[in-house]
Amino acid sequence: MAGQPEWRLAFVLPNLCLRDFHSTPAQLTLGLEGIAIVPASDPRVSEIREWSSAADKVLDCFRDDYRQVIIPSVLIIREDWDSDLHRRAAPLIAFRNAVAAASVLPARASWSHERFTLSWGSYWSDPFDHHPIQLGLDGSYWHMLSPALKHVAVPLDGLTLTTNPSIPRRNVRVLDQQLADRLGRLWRRRYRQNRDIQKIRRVFRSLEAAYEALAMRFKNYESLSELGLGAVPWATAVEILASPAKENVSKWDCVRLIGRAPHARTRQVERKTYWAKHRGRRRPLTLAQKTFLHIYEARNKFVHGDRVSRKLLLPYRKGTLPLLSMASTVYRVAVISYLQEHWPWEMPTGNPILLADEMTYDHHLLKAVGKA
Repeated sequence: MAGQPEWRLAFVLPNLCLRDFHSTPAQLTLGLEGIAIVPASDPRVSEIREWSSAADKVLDCFRDDYRQVIIPSVLIIREDWDSDLHRRAAPLIAFRNAVAAASVLPARASWSHERFTLSWGSYWSDPFDHHPIQLGLDGSYWHMLSPALKHVAVPLDGLTLTTNPSIPRRNVRVLDQQLADRLGRLWRRRYRQNRDIQKIRRVFRSLEAAYEALAMRFKNYESLSELGLGAVPWATAVEILASPAKENVSKWDCVRLIGRAPHARTRQVERKTYWAKHRGRRRPLTLAQKTFLHIYEARNKFVHGDRVSRKLLLPYRKGTLPLLSMASTVYRVAVISYLQEHWPWEMPTGNPILLADEMTYDHHLLKAVGKA
């Protein structure tokens, strides 16, 4: 073995593809210098492979469905950071979930439902799932770890590891730069500076629920129940952010949180007012608030065994987007609202990339009502 490397290999993400060309990121960092998701060809990973023959052997074991060699992505963390974090998995998963949100949310907002296209990257969080095989701390062995399976050491001779055949390996083509930057700052504030622990804990709990909501649902061949239950983690993700300190959270807490979000830059999504009854009175709502109420209603009906139909998941007129395809953008509105409330941030004027991001989300909401 070579000398102890500066970086440690924490997780292998075989279904995530990162390539360095044009504007495609070759690494995902959230602006942090001591943790990253990179391709296994990264020079820092090469140092790990030189140090550990076991790591070198396993990273060459990944194949696709046609037995072609693939280069997996890996989550790496600098040794001093990992030591400071007491080698806990929770900070790494929080980072992974934040990266996935910043990657998948804008891809979903850009998705053309008129024709199946994967040009914007992954529309699901599944490519960010880590493989159960993990490198031992001393680099001499790999172990398999899952709730159903745990082997102390995995024999490496003849080992072949595969990707998930139901998830395409696509590049991360877009990144929500505002969200990535703000979540990176929160990660540093929580895990490097130990500040605002309770407030930030809500954000990462919420992102964990969103990660589940963003997963592809196909275990029951997209049955109505399977699709409808997808509303559960979306509603939960917003409720975690909106929950009052000393009371049970209600749907109106969530509606108020969404309503406090900064105004849309294009104003198009605010030109029409929607209505809902609350305490015997009609109250005005934005499109994002109205869509959340539909998500909340669907969640309750599917969870509580009420009569359900596909109309619950198609609340707007025929030919518009399904409800749960809009949930990711509604969630993004809630996250930005919570972040802005506790850690105010002024969008730089004249930044075309950030403005384009906002317009993409606005456009996605307008698709719900056939206005885009």
